[in-house]
Amino acid sequence: MPASRDNCIILMVEAPVPERVDPKLAEAFGPERAVHIHLDLLQNVYRLVKGFGNALPILAYSKAPHHPDLTWLDTDDPGFLDTKGRPKEEKVQNVFRLAFNTGSKKALLLNHLSPGIRTEWIQQAFDAITEKTVVLGPNKNGSAYLAGFTVSAQKLIEGCPLESKNAAEEISDRARKAKLSVYMLPEAVSVESEETLRAWLETKDPVPTLFRKETAPEPSPERKRHQDEARHGKRGARHAPPPQPSLPDTQEPRP
Repeated sequence: MPASRDNCIILMVEAPVPERVDPKLAEAFGPERAVHIHLDLLQNVYRLVKGFGNALPILAYSKAPHHPDLTWLDTDDPGFLDTKGRPKEEKVQNVFRLAFNTGSKKALLLNHLSPGIRTEWIQQAFDAITEKTVVLGPNKNGSAYLAGFTVSAQKLIEGCPLESKNAAEEISDRARKAKLSVYMLPEAVSVESEETLRAWLETKDPVPTLFRKETAPEPSPERKRHQDEARHGKRGARHAPPPQPSLPDTQEPRP
């Protein structure tokens, strides 16, 4: 069996419409802008999942009237597990069950609100998960960007969504009560304010976003040179006639 089939990455996907966006995003950025940020964050984490070659991805998605498939996320339409009409907690449990029933030995759940997740952290998580060890990726605000389990520990996630502010502590406590060790990944940041959004934009790859303010195009090298010359007075100096020597009887006396 290929190594990738032993590992599974779960991503819960919500359509880019106001009623499906995380309430915290809508509160922080307003309904319309929150939709654009939600979409950009999902596309960011999906690229990460798609590019990770050592695990099978499962995208759990509830269809929306204007978004019956995932072509808005990937033009190739990656397919998904339809979770329409089910409570969120039940959705997560169903996806974990599917992952383990189809042969995966380790499963990770990712939180798209944390855009700083790195490929090496995902591999580190899969390497650390055992029957006696669960993996958590904590955010600075107390939520979690990643939780990883084997089949025997999957119930630790019940009723504790990763985006909740006490998720990391709650799952850690449950694991220790079950006499399991907890492997902590590096701390990350969840997008929840202008400050955290700006911090991400300053570090992410320079790809277009739907919510970044438009900037003026960069002038051509020739135009930039003329602008610089005009600003420093060089163009005028270039065409000015050479200075003429003063006549002897008009020179000012030296002090």
